[in-house]
Amino acid sequence: MGDNGTARVLFVQHQDDCPPGHVGDRVRQRGAEVEVVRVRAARLPDPTNFDLIVPLGCYDSAYDESLPYLGREWDLLAVAVASDVPVFGICFGAQLLSRVLGGEVRPAPDGPEIGWIEIDTADTASGDTTSRTGDTVGPGPWLVWHLDVMTPPPDGRELAWSSVGTQAFSHGKHLGVQFHPEATVESALSWAEHHRDLLPAAGTSYDEITAATRRLAADAPRRAYELTDRVLDRALRRGGVP
Repeated sequence: MGDNGTARVLFVQHQDDCPPGHVGDRVRQRGAEVEVVRVRAARLPDPTNFDLIVPLGCYDSAYDESLPYLGREWDLLAVAVASDVPVFGICFGAQLLSRVLGGEVRPAPDGPEIGWIEIDTADTASGDTTSRTGDTVGPGPWLVWHLDVMTPPPDGRELAWSSVGTQAFSHGKHLGVQFHPEATVESALSWAEHHRDLLPAAGTSYDEITAATRRLAADAPRRAYELTDRVLDRALRRGGVP
């Protein structure tokens, strides 16, 4: 918590085109103090100085032990978990969080999952479409963009899934989502350009991705804000922050 009593949220950013986006916007709107650290910084902050840690997405793989920053980011998340600081992992961040908590990450057996999709959720499967707890993840549509899949950690709860695998899990006060609630139009178009040659293998194309992104852009912040609100409410309530 900051000196003025406001909540402090740390975003761990891996690359230029994957910033905090809509999630960061909502955190600021809620009055929290935001710090963004580049994962390749010489020194990462002490996670115990924050009320919520948000590791973001990345083109890298969370099981690639050759990544020069992976050990330091692992240590940051491990200290957060051991210190009861909530973590909200997004895509790569969720995969690494799963590994830290004892789960697994591996290449997607049927190739990449890329595009705007609606996901199956635990609330929908149980017939509860009105729950607004911190463990609730809406069906979307969400932008998914990953070449790897994760399994929920032991004692974790699978909250959402697609035909490819887990899309969201919770573990105590921690939440990991495989999809990208933070994604803006600019970031999504940058990913599409970067992976232009890969998109046909995922059953889509650059034109399809850009058209869907622009079509859904107006409502994407609302869905991201609703999810961010639930994450913040749960994290700050458990942390004793008003």
